[in-house]
Amino acid sequence: MGETVVHCHGVQLLPAEAEAADEDHAVSIERVEDEYYVKIEHEMSKAHYITFIAALSSDRAQLLKLYPEENAEARFKINGVRKILYYCNRDGLFIADAMKAGS
Repeated sequence: MGETVVHCHGVQLLPAEAEAADEDHAVSIERVEDEYYVKIEHEMSKAHYITFIAALSSDRAQLLKLYPEENAEARFKINGVRKILYYCNRDGLFIADAMKAGS
């Protein structure tokens, strides 16, 4: 597979570049037995919220869709997970290193 061009309702979508978490989008990743517990302290109103959290390994992704007015938290099987991605509907895509989570 090569590069692709994605359109939504006639508008070309550009690839999102993930940024390191900042203090407004800080993430907590805790290892609990065979899972990572991921929590993001973030507003979850209809106007400003985290839309998804994903756990990425070298060969798969685990994704949880989030909705306004619920907590921005998830549990993922460790299974080689190296990175956590999450998306804020106002500020874009963020990435965190799951390998730094407490053992």
